[in-house]
Amino acid sequence: MTGPLLHVRSSQPPKEPVRAPSLLVAALLALGALVSVPTAARADGTRNPAGHSRGAVHTFEVVAHRGATGRHRTENGLRALRHAVAVGADRVELDVRPTADGRLVVMHDPRLDRTTNCRGRVNTWTLARIQRSCRLRDGSDVPSLESYVAEAHRLEVGLLIELKQAPGWRRKTWRHLRDSLDVLGRSDRARLLSFSPALLHRAAKALPDVRTVWIAHRFRPSARQVAKIADGVSLDARFVTPRLVKQLRRRGLLVLGQVSNRRAAWQRYLRAGVDGGSTDRTADLVRWWHRRQAVAD
Repeated sequence: MTGPLLHVRSSQPPKEPVRAPSLLVAALLALGALVSVPTAARADGTRNPAGHSRGAVHTFEVVAHRGATGRHRTENGLRALRHAVAVGADRVELDVRPTADGRLVVMHDPRLDRTTNCRGRVNTWTLARIQRSCRLRDGSDVPSLESYVAEAHRLEVGLLIELKQAPGWRRKTWRHLRDSLDVLGRSDRARLLSFSPALLHRAAKALPDVRTVWIAHRFRPSARQVAKIADGVSLDARFVTPRLVKQLRRRGLLVLGQVSNRRAAWQRYLRAGVDGGSTDRTADLVRWWHRRQAVAD
């Protein structure tokens, strides 16, 4: 495996070497290392709800795409958020779009139909009406951005917030976005993501301390092109190369891998040296990543 990307520097002092262990003890230790799957390492030294240390330093973030979804965990819901943290995600991606009253609801689609028990376009409903009348498919409340961010803050997990291209991005909406993120305290806890350069430019004006990330969908952007639009880029796995990542890094840009559930894409991201990768298979990517950390160590 390659070097710096996979290297993790432990915050604990080195242990004294074990002298002449028996073959049986060595085998048991090796077996334990294989079956033990720690949660994803963090750079901030905090602890997760399960009590595992997050003091290890690493340069790759596991991003849970719309949370860690499942049969009883609808995408973009608080149950999916909590499960993502429980299995070791470093950051959770969510989608937000404006409601009729200029608030922000956590919802991917322009319509309520697929993920809730309601029907209609999101931008024709007020946030209060959505939260009063609708439930996600798993039976839980439809979260506002404010409630989602508050829960992420409690769980000590970072956020990657996709700003959906939709009607309704008014001054009031940008104020609501800024106020919702204030609870995080640190600007690096959240990043703003979008396909739309126009939305990212407005985001940079409204929240100058929060990094923006442009989704370069199905094409290979130049470093110069990205630098004009955002603070970073989310790349399609097909176009990720060490050379491109190096060019982007020279300009101080953040480099993320777009959502992928394929190990070949994860390997491509790691070899190229991206800062993180998004997936629907959060637990699998966490386990896969930690096995490679163990090999590097």
